[in-house]
Amino acid sequence: MDNSKPQITTLDDIRVLRKQALLNARKQKEVLGTTARKLIDPLTSTVDKRNSITNAFNVGMALFDGFMLGIKLIRKFHRAIRK
Repeated sequence: MDNSKPQITTLDDIRVLRKQALLNARKQKEVLGTTARKLIDPLTSTVDKRNSITNAFNVGMALFDGFMLGIKLIRKFHRAIRK
């Protein structure tokens, strides 16, 4: 017999186990939420206006660079297909 599982004999035992499972699920949800906020917060917090302008410029340049790279790749593939 496996001793790791609690022995359930009455409906009260089921109620107690259900409450414990619900509390464990709520604690786990809180831990996951806290971890997610810690991961996302450094990306969204900009204290200084200069930093936010710099970040916006960097993001814009990265998007432009990606767009130009995509156009160049498409042109090279078209040239390779035509030959």
